[in-house]
Amino acid sequence: RVVLAYSGGLDTSVILKWLQVTYGCEVVTFTADLGQGEELEPARAKARLNVMTAAWLAPLGFDPPMLTLAIHPGRLTHEFVSRTETFGVSFPTLDIIRAVHKCGVVSGRDHDKFESNGLTPIDPLEIEAPGIEECPAHLECGVLQRITMADHDLFIAQLLTAQADPSYFSDRWIADGELPLAHHVA
Repeated sequence: RVVLAYSGGLDTSVILKWLQVTYGCEVVTFTADLGQGEELEPARAKARLNVMTAAWLAPLGFDPPMLTLAIHPGRLTHEFVSRTETFGVSFPTLDIIRAVHKCGVVSGRDHDKFESNGLTPIDPLEIEAPGIEECPAHLECGVLQRITMADHDLFIAQLLTAQADPSYFSDRWIADGELPLAHHVA
């Protein structure tokens, strides 16, 4: 474990990742408000984790791999995706379907959805948003375009990286009764 006192500048963000990757360190940071006010807001926003249950997610193509996600502008996830221009998608199994439902009916502004649903955040590879350890697959996506349609925004994204448990996925989903992915249930 490394304790680091820092100014919070660009050099610090580089050294934090370097310590994690090079030495496998758990890096714990603390930011104190000493009158900086709005200067600390990006750190506060980044410190919040959120989970959104997505009903409107669809593949757009394979070459390059793209998908679209519809999010209402009033949602906390919309705020995060708009700020970072990235998002993650974790694919749940039926054994955590209650957590999936609960994440869809409460706001991350008022609840820590990871803690209250017994979910474990895992470090992403290329984006800020964590994956969910209890899910067998994770996609990390970079937003290419945002289109407003009716009362939602469609975030059109390209796949940046993917991780999957090989017992659930090969070159495509393995959909059988033994491996019940929640998105196969209608």
